[in-house]
Amino acid sequence: MNTPPAYIKYFFALGALMLTIYICIIGKSIISPILTAFILALLLRPLSTKIETLRISRGFSSILSIVVILAGIVGLSWFFSSQVGGIASDLNAIGSRFNEVIDRAHDWLENTFHIKQQEQTAYLKNSLNTFLRSSSSMLTRTVSATAGFFTAFFLFLFSLFFFLYYRRFFVTFVYKLSRNANHPLVEATLVKIERVVRKYILGLFAVILIIAVLNIIGLVALGIQHAVFFGALAAVLTIIPYIGIAIGSLLPIIFAFVTKDSLWYPLGVALIFWFVQFLEGNFITPNVVGSSVSINPFAAIIALFIGGMIWGPIGMILSIPTLAMIKVICDAVPSLQPYGFLLGNPPDEDTLENRRPRLKDLIKNTDKRAKA
Repeated sequence: MNTPPAYIKYFFALGALMLTIYICIIGKSIISPILTAFILALLLRPLSTKIETLRISRGFSSILSIVVILAGIVGLSWFFSSQVGGIASDLNAIGSRFNEVIDRAHDWLENTFHIKQQEQTAYLKNSLNTFLRSSSSMLTRTVSATAGFFTAFFLFLFSLFFFLYYRRFFVTFVYKLSRNANHPLVEATLVKIERVVRKYILGLFAVILIIAVLNIIGLVALGIQHAVFFGALAAVLTIIPYIGIAIGSLLPIIFAFVTKDSLWYPLGVALIFWFVQFLEGNFITPNVVGSSVSINPFAAIIALFIGGMIWGPIGMILSIPTLAMIKVICDAVPSLQPYGFLLGNPPDEDTLENRRPRLKDLIKNTDKRAKA
């Protein structure tokens, strides 16, 4: 059988990739909750199996496993809502302090750029009027987004239930896609995918807890109010790799700027979060999560941007576990192993030097084939 030329393979691969991205974009409202449910089903499968050993039916064990997830979501929502309520009680003081900051900004702009306060006020009023005129469309988009969220959430719950309830049925389907001789490899691949995803998610929870404690300690030592809320919020945003802590640090920096008299406080908050992010990237995550997701940072960052471009924040959250599953599949399929190698962490330079064929040997082999 003739092997197709390399450019034919390239165009087929490129077409398949573009078609996959297009389907993911137009099917975001369906595919993203189903993929989220699949990843969480891999995490909850051992719990559901453990419940079934107590002579409880699979349907009821699946429901109990989902209740665990819902309890975690409700508990997290209650925690943040209670913290927000504490901040709301200080709104009067924050508002007066914010007015002082605005007045100082007015004076600085007038003294530095010679823009009179009347002109600044007129500009702010025009901006406010423009914002109010567009508020109706913003309200419509907000209502639409809320309806879409609840639709996706219910689809997520139903998908999670059926992934747990029909898990053996889906595994049998995967076996039927392959020949009998490949069933041991399929089994090993499925086990590795489940282990990688479960270890990543549990390790991520541990990382979030450690970072929350470090953030809270730093903010309390600096004397920032509502340190528990700001520290926990920034820690939860760690689920967005590489940039989550940086995003979470913006709110406490602004809060410190508004509520404190000195600029050293927002600078101190920024230094605290920078130091925690340094610890997270170099010590905490590598030691807690370990080598469960052996993906090199470059591939992870590219996946992060692609996930954000396709699905927004939820795509950024799902990008790393999805890429980890893709790598496991690439490592298991011989024709895809070079791509799995490309996604993984590179070995040391000596290993690469030993694996790489030398240029002289390549030239010698080419000359031999030419003479033959």
